[in-house]
Amino acid sequence: MEFKMTSMETFGEYFGFTDAEVDILYQKYLQICKNPQVSRQGLQEWYDGYFTVAGKRLYNPRSVVMALRFNQLSNYWTSSGPYDEIFYYIRNDIDQIKNDLALMVSGEGIEAKTDEFAASAMELKSRNQIYSAMVVYGLLTFINGKVFIPNKELMLKYEELLQNEKILCVGISYDKNYIGV
Repeated sequence: MEFKMTSMETFGEYFGFTDAEVDILYQKYLQICKNPQVSRQGLQEWYDGYFTVAGKRLYNPRSVVMALRFNQLSNYWTSSGPYDEIFYYIRNDIDQIKNDLALMVSGEGIEAKTDEFAASAMELKSRNQIYSAMVVYGLLTFINGKVFIPNKELMLKYEELLQNEKILCVGISYDKNYIGV
């Protein structure tokens, strides 16, 4: 059975770390680390921003663990697998999603319907299917009928992607004070 964080409340909290879990990890980090360089606020800015169907906020678990382990806020997102597959749809501007991504980089949410989409689907044909896959893979977050770039870690990835594709709209830039939705 496939469990969906956007439509199944029962297991929603298991798709990432909750605030309470990050607090516990952060306290352990402070006790163990001789020269802590990571702030609790930094963890929130960089790795928070995902939402369950019940509206609970979640953190990217891999990135939180890596940041605390290596004593550095950084981009720990892997750029292979799902990201590379989704890149094809962005690069080819399927259903004109480049403009939507440029708006999301500026902090805007884009209206979308996250279909009951199977993460294993091989061909995505519409923007809603693409955004559904991006939510399933953790590349976007979904709340109140809109998709957003969830945090600084992914915001920087999308900025890089759009700049490399030379499609970033003039005047749209990342707001360093933007935290989640």
